[in-house]
Amino acid sequence: MQNNNLRKKNASEVDFFTGYGGVNRYEILEVIGKGSYGLVCSANDTHTGEKVAIKKIHNIFEHISDAARILREIKLLRLLRHPDIVEIKHIMLPPSKMDFRDIYVVFELMESDLHQVIKANDDLTREHYQFFLYQMLRALKYIHTANVYHRDLKPKNILANANCKLKICDFGLARVAFSDAPTTIFWTDYVATRWYRAPELCGSFYSKYTPAIDIWSIGCIFAEVLIGKPLFPGKNVVHQLDLITDLLGTPSLDAISQVRNDKARKYLTCMRKKQPASFSHKFPKADPLALQLLKKLLAFDPKDRPSAEEALADPYFNGLAKVEREPSCQPIPKMEFEFERRRATKEDIKDLIFREILEYHPQLLTEHISGAERPNFLHLSAVDQFRKQFSQVEENVNGSGAAVSLQRKHSSLPRSTIVHSAAIPSKGYKHAVSSSTKHAVDGSWNAQIQGVYANIAGITVLHSGKAPCHLYFAC
Repeated sequence: MQNNNLRKKNASEVDFFTGYGGVNRYEILEVIGKGSYGLVCSANDTHTGEKVAIKKIHNIFEHISDAARILREIKLLRLLRHPDIVEIKHIMLPPSKMDFRDIYVVFELMESDLHQVIKANDDLTREHYQFFLYQMLRALKYIHTANVYHRDLKPKNILANANCKLKICDFGLARVAFSDAPTTIFWTDYVATRWYRAPELCGSFYSKYTPAIDIWSIGCIFAEVLIGKPLFPGKNVVHQLDLITDLLGTPSLDAISQVRNDKARKYLTCMRKKQPASFSHKFPKADPLALQLLKKLLAFDPKDRPSAEEALADPYFNGLAKVEREPSCQPIPKMEFEFERRRATKEDIKDLIFREILEYHPQLLTEHISGAERPNFLHLSAVDQFRKQFSQVEENVNGSGAAVSLQRKHSSLPRSTIVHSAAIPSKGYKHAVSSSTKHAVDGSWNAQIQGVYANIAGITVLHSGKAPCHLYFAC
């Protein structure tokens, strides 16, 4: 009887694609995570042969703030197509425009994130350091030329593969800057980890924001790669400022004036005089050029930090980066984010999310624009087949206890990954540019990059416990 009840419960959980179009395209491999938000599974795309991650986000309209965040992220990931930014490959079509509560987003499958890579590898080389920073800055240049600020860069938001490929993800807190927007805003949803937050933001959610906040975060991440642990793990605002000034020294009065929080500004003004610490002692594994650039990225005054494009032109990347060949993005049109500038209703957000879904279904998008769309889109024939596949893998996961609960402080789109316990072969770096990338890096230049890094060893992806660890997270 107990088993029958369990099977009934499982059946409700595995009703993954009910009524959704496109399910016959994907062959489910395994469940890699479940939580209060829904389920994540890995799958084969039978059209392309690629492995993908499929995330069901359910009840997305329960809280309008979460729905707006999801809308913001799927918009940005559609508009920001770049080899170093995670890619949405497909969003499944709901059965009805008016009556849907869940969405199913298909992502490229990544193996791990930079946080796990740092924990698992204590033998990274200078070539790894350089190439990791190069990829992060290249993505950031593209993001910033679109007038987008990520606002939540940290190692867990940078996906990684064993071949050293990095991709920035998790744009749920990102913002687009427009020329007519106020220069000062209140960041009501700014919950980014304090450890990677620029000093001008310490203790204050009310601040001017510029690309320099992301540059600071990249500096903190690069330093963490160099030493294998967080650079500024502050327990509170005061401790955070103490750690920053212990390394950088007491900031100038002009730099202190950039800090908007009155108490933080007063604390810095009254602080005893500190001299900058030796970067060569703090980061003994790094070469001098890397440390010179790191000092620039971690400048206390945001005006002194380089742009991503300027950082790519630094001597540290001589022989690798050619700034003129690194892709830029056209500024995002204001109309794409008009919903951020007014009080949008739940129905407004639902209409906009549906419109984003149609971007992955061109024929239906044409019908939608022309007013000739169909009232619903039922594809029931494939659902039963999928249920059988999913039921089998779900029962196996329940038996092994392999699924892991999501631990995120805000709702966002999935970044799905499997962290394998098998040994990772040491292979040369293979940089693959997505075929759907609109602003792809020049092919000949990519070939040159591959040549430079042909001998970089693969990296280990971390697992813990007796069984392979399945890690999934939001992107």
